[in-house]
Amino acid sequence: VRALPPPVSFDADDQALRNQVALVYYPGELKRSPEALAYLQARGIDHPEAIERFKLGFANRTLGLRLPNSQRVTGSRIRERLQRVGILRESGHEHFNGSLVIPIIDEAGNVVEIYGRKIVRALRAGTAKHLYLPEECRGAGRGVWNVDALMASK
Repeated sequence: VRALPPPVSFDADDQALRNQVALVYYPGELKRSPEALAYLQARGIDHPEAIERFKLGFANRTLGLRLPNSQRVTGSRIRERLQRVGILRESGHEHFNGSLVIPIIDEAGNVVEIYGRKIVRALRAGTAKHLYLPEECRGAGRGVWNVDALMASK
């Protein structure tokens, strides 16, 4: 069995790490997920241009599988950092697991917030369907989901 390369750069700073997951890894997973694509189609937002433009993604529990084992120093360190930026929970699970992921991006192109909408059917009772980054991991609260529409409006 050949291991897939990790989806993040271990020497990236925290902001770059969050960007790599939200702007590259999760969008790639969306494109490979029939379940997530069917959800978008049912909502009428499955146009490839929209998916690409808004960097829509899908968190599907695979991120941890692509990282070094948590018992190794490298694996433990990268998981701690992903926790710090709000991608992983203390338990090691993906915070947005089972969610369509929509990054909120600032004027520099950095992910400052992430919105997640649970799209899997089998949820435990009381599971929130709408998620954001944990409070302690949020940026300055700046960023716009559709800056082009904002600029074009009166």
